[in-house]
Amino acid sequence: MHLSPAQAFHHRWCAAMAARDTTALRELYHPDAVQLSVATSQVLTGAQAIASGYAELFGSAGAVQTTAVESFVDLGEAFVAESAQQTGFLQMTCYDVFVLADGRARFHFHGAISPRPPAALPPESGAPGQAFYRRVWATTNARDAAALQHLYAPDAVQASAAGVVRGRQAITAGIQQVWQSAGPAQLKGLSRFVEGPDALAVEGVANIGLMEARLDVEFYEVWLLRAGQAILTVTGLVNPRPAELRQGLQKLAEHRTRVLQTFAEGVTLRASAPWRW
Repeated sequence: MHLSPAQAFHHRWCAAMAARDTTALRELYHPDAVQLSVATSQVLTGAQAIASGYAELFGSAGAVQTTAVESFVDLGEAFVAESAQQTGFLQMTCYDVFVLADGRARFHFHGAISPRPPAALPPESGAPGQAFYRRVWATTNARDAAALQHLYAPDAVQASAAGVVRGRQAITAGIQQVWQSAGPAQLKGLSRFVEGPDALAVEGVANIGLMEARLDVEFYEVWLLRAGQAILTVTGLVNPRPAELRQGLQKLAEHRTRVLQTFAEGVTLRASAPWRW
């Protein structure tokens, strides 16, 4: 079976994690790599610091086995993997977003889908990542099309459960279409926020419009920035999971169809009945 470079990298990373091979893991990361752990709010910079972090992890939890990959989105120089992982005493579902440079990880974002460890938000500040994320939601709340253009670089890539969109024009056009058809998402609250150099990872709850209904969803987001603009944004669902959301939307569509059929049948019966005074 032919593997893409992203798939081959993921296989090597999973094998090194299972073997507790910190030397192999160090070689998988760029010397200037940045790793953001959303679960622990830890930011590590440099391949050696990241390898030392893995050594500490293995010392406390043992080997980390990837037992199943639920979703893998290959973006070429980046990928998103949602997978089942286990240690000697814990089973979990995690997400990992890797951004590659010359075959090595330049950025790595890691978070937990389940179970959900407790975490504390950082104090509000004027840090670049926090300032950028405030602009994201200010733009969304105002439905400001001009400001929306400034959030994304011309070559930005957006990945979500809905698919992959490339280029600023396509991304912003899609967002504006959602604003018009379902209304903008509404941020209910953040549960995690981790910021590193030109990178941020966020988890929270938002209210989104779907098929003339609105639903609260727990989400994760990863943003990679260049000169203050997004070059990569990844959005994933924590609760409900994508399969659960699709199933719920299908049931909603079936219910709406039944309502319309009942209404149409009632109109037909009334129209065929004789008028009586």
